[in-house]
Amino acid sequence: MTLFYSPAASLTYNAADEILHLSFSATHLDLSFGQAYQCALQEMLNQNVGKLLLDLKRNAPSTDDHEQWIVEPLQLHLPTRVPRPVFIAAVLSEGQYQYQINNCPVSGTTLIPEQVEFNYFTSRREATAWLNGR
Repeated sequence: MTLFYSPAASLTYNAADEILHLSFSATHLDLSFGQAYQCALQEMLNQNVGKLLLDLKRNAPSTDDHEQWIVEPLQLHLPTRVPRPVFIAAVLSEGQYQYQINNCPVSGTTLIPEQVEFNYFTSRREATAWLNGR
């Protein structure tokens, strides 16, 4: 089921896996990504969905500001205590993955609300398997 669509982003819900899937195809994270991501976070709360797959694997520079586009919206749009654990898997290109792991560690950041687990992957299959194991 499609919940959000723009030329650069789409948000779908897979009821069988209970996973929201946000796919973003533009070369830079921008306002359209922000709108789609905000919609995804709101749908997680509204529909009580605990899993989100962020598919950001695109030909883009590896230096998109992770804090601004990925982490800060978690603080702004999710309550400090969510009703159930939330799992977010971000699928990145190898270059993006290396940049994020080396320059923008998620673990230990105070910006992510309690009960939110965030992980990076370079494979959609591995990210989906991680989410399905939750």
